[in-house]
Amino acid sequence: MERPARDIAQMETSTRTSAAPLADSHNRRRWSLVFLSYVPFYFISWIFRKPGVLEISASIAGVLAFLALFYAIWLRKGRPALWQVLALYAIGLSLSGFNTGWSVYTIYAMSFASRMGSRRMAVRTMIGMELVLLALGPFFMNYNWPVWASGVLFGGITGFAGLMQADIERKNEELALAHEEVRALATTAERERISRDLHDLLGHTLTLVAVKAELAAKLVSRDAEAAEREMQSVAAAAREALAEVRTAVVGMKGASLTTELERAKVALAAANIRAEVSAAEIDGYPGQEAVLAMALREAITNVIRHSGATLCKIRVAPSPVALTLSIVDDGKGGGLAEGSGLKGMRTRLSAIGGDLDIVSDKSGTRLVATAPVEATQ
Repeated sequence: MERPARDIAQMETSTRTSAAPLADSHNRRRWSLVFLSYVPFYFISWIFRKPGVLEISASIAGVLAFLALFYAIWLRKGRPALWQVLALYAIGLSLSGFNTGWSVYTIYAMSFASRMGSRRMAVRTMIGMELVLLALGPFFMNYNWPVWASGVLFGGITGFAGLMQADIERKNEELALAHEEVRALATTAERERISRDLHDLLGHTLTLVAVKAELAAKLVSRDAEAAEREMQSVAAAAREALAEVRTAVVGMKGASLTTELERAKVALAAANIRAEVSAAEIDGYPGQEAVLAMALREAITNVIRHSGATLCKIRVAPSPVALTLSIVDDGKGGGLAEGSGLKGMRTRLSAIGGDLDIVSDKSGTRLVATAPVEATQ
C-alpha cells in the first residue's frame, strides 16, 4: 500500500509543479505584447519634421525586422537567444544616423537581455551594450545627444530592473516548486501512516476474529451458548474494527494503552495463551501512549499468529525519561523476518525519538519498545 501511495503523490507533484510554471509563462507571454506600445516612440520626431524617403524606408524595414524578432522571442516564451538580443541592438544602432528615437530599440535589447536563460550571460551582454553606447557618445553630442542619453540611461534602468525582476520570478518559481514538493511529501507521509495503521488495526482484529471463529466452530456441537457468545464477540470485534479504521483515517491520536492491554488479554485468552500483565499507571503522555498502544497491538498479533507460545508477559514501566513496553513470550523464537508491521512500529517510535529492540531465540521472543517522555513536552 505504501509504494502506490508514493507513486500517486509523485504523479500529483509532477502535474502541479509543471502546471504552475506553464500558467505563469502563459501570463508573461500575454502581457509581453503590451510592451509593443513603446514602438511608436521611435516616430515621435516625425511630428515636428518631414522625414526623407531613405529614412522612411529604413525605419519601416527596422520596424518589420523588430516585429519579426519580437515574435520569435515571444515564441520562445520570453527567453531570447544572444543573437536575437544583438540583432535588436543592431537595429537601433543602424538607425542612429537618422534624427529619430532609435534608442527605443537599444532599450528593447537591454530589456530582452535581462530575460536570457543564463544570468551571467545576461549581465555581460547588458554591460557590453552599455559600454558600446558610452563609447559612441562623442558621435551623438552634436546632433542627437538626447536620444543617445535616453538610450544609455533608460536602457540601463530597464535592463537591470528587468534582471532583478527575472531573479525574483526565478526565486518564486523555485519557492513554488519547493512548496509543492513539501505538500507532496506530507501527502505521502500521511498515506504511509494510514497504511501502517490500517495494517496493524486490521491485522490484529482479523486475527482475533479468526481465533474466535475457530473456537466457536469447536464449541457449536457441544456448547451452543458458548459458541453464540464467541460469535457475538466476533461481531463486536468487527464493529470495533470499523470504528478504529475510521479513526485511523483522520489520525491515531486517541489510542489508549490501558484499553489495548485489555484487548491483548482477551485476544491471548482466545488463542489459549496465558497472559501476565504488569502495568503501572500512565498519565500525561498521550503521544507516547498512542505509539506504544499501536506497538502492543502489533506485537500481540505476531505472538498469536507466529509464536506458538503458551505464556506471554506484558510489562509497562514508566521512568523519568521514558515509557518502556516489553512483551516476552515462550514460543519457538528463532529467525525473525521483519514485515511491514514491525517496520511500521519502528517508524512510529523513531518519529518520537524512541527505539525498538527485538531478541528472538530458542527460549522465545522478547520485544522492548522505548518512548522518551521528552518528545512531546
